[in-house]
Amino acid sequence: MIGLELKIIFKHDKAFLTSDNPMDFIQLGLPPVAKFFKSNAYWKIKILNFREEEKKIFCEILSYHVGEGGFSPYQKEISEKLRKIEIISFRSIDTGGLLKTLSSKSPTSIVPKIQTASYYNQIHNYESQPIVREPIKKIINEIFFISLKKVLFKNGCVSFDKKFKEHKNNIELTIKNDEIREEFDAVKKYFANVLKTKKIKVIAKIEIIDNEISSMEVKSPEIEKIDSKLIENVKFEFIKSTTKRKINEENDKGFFTMDEFFDSVSDNKVKSNTFYQDDKELVEDLLKISNTKHYKHLTLLSNRHSHDIMKLRFIHKPFSFIFLLTGDKNYHIIWETLDTVEATYIWHIEKKLPILKMAFRKIENIIDEIKVQGKTSYLNSTEDSFRRIYHDYSESTDGFVKWKGELESILT
Repeated sequence: MIGLELKIIFKHDKAFLTSDNPMDFIQLGLPPVAKFFKSNAYWKIKILNFREEEKKIFCEILSYHVGEGGFSPYQKEISEKLRKIEIISFRSIDTGGLLKTLSSKSPTSIVPKIQTASYYNQIHNYESQPIVREPIKKIINEIFFISLKKVLFKNGCVSFDKKFKEHKNNIELTIKNDEIREEFDAVKKYFANVLKTKKIKVIAKIEIIDNEISSMEVKSPEIEKIDSKLIENVKFEFIKSTTKRKINEENDKGFFTMDEFFDSVSDNKVKSNTFYQDDKELVEDLLKISNTKHYKHLTLLSNRHSHDIMKLRFIHKPFSFIFLLTGDKNYHIIWETLDTVEATYIWHIEKKLPILKMAFRKIENIIDEIKVQGKTSYLNSTEDSFRRIYHDYSESTDGFVKWKGELESILT
């Protein structure tokens, strides 16, 4: 504490280095004339020596003041150390300054003549020491809970701001986990579902020196649980929700690519690359989480879909897929549902890309009409190159083998 400049505040017959620890005048070694101060007063002092084992400081009085005086923010910060001081002695006390602050009722200030260092050594027999301010060190050890909603997912970590009484500013806390990516921030509620908690426990240890953070260690048992297996479960939680979610009619544009599908079910918050590299992976997961009777059918169509020519399309209602299969002579656009008993719809298109593009737009309109008016109207009126393959769900027949045989026979 050597070199610190502080205030001693006087109120009647008490002196204060901190607001909650009064000292009497005997502890300050004031002369008998000092009975009490008629008005609030304060002295500015400089610590010249500190005897920790004696709980004593030796000071020089820099100035004497009558009036209200508050403690500086720094003096408040070190109040815990100052409370341990039991004795204050002074290099010298200016008689005029003492009497003026004792008796005056109007604001006043007195700056005394400062004694020489040789006089100080002669009178008090203290060894001269360099004036070096000791750094103020604080340790924060705290365990608390924070809502997962307030946690920001980043690449390799999560972070959030927290205010501690020991520090004047908010502190950004970071919990590392190499499995975490910033894309996961949009699906935090699914992490909460899988972790079975809306709040995470945080264990923080922070060291602060002179209001600057020198070290920090932050952990959370919930964040530590996030590994590749848990992320896989989060992915399935999200995908399950997409098949059950109701889509606003204004957003139901008919056919969706994988990117458009994710945008439609998450209000543009969740991107497809959060979990998937291509639409085939998405189809595989949709089949895993559903109890569809068309599992084998959809797997075959997904494997044979011509990804290099057309992106796989999704339809919300009924939840279904539009595949493109390439034959020797024709393209084949196939509509297959996930979990309804609709037949497999197949349109045959001449194997020319411009014709395929026009046919695709026409089929999109056809399916929209079927969804509104029903299939009967279309089936009775169509002159398209079109076929249906019915699904056989009877236990006595392997329906998939029968369906596959019919499919192969009409693909050209």
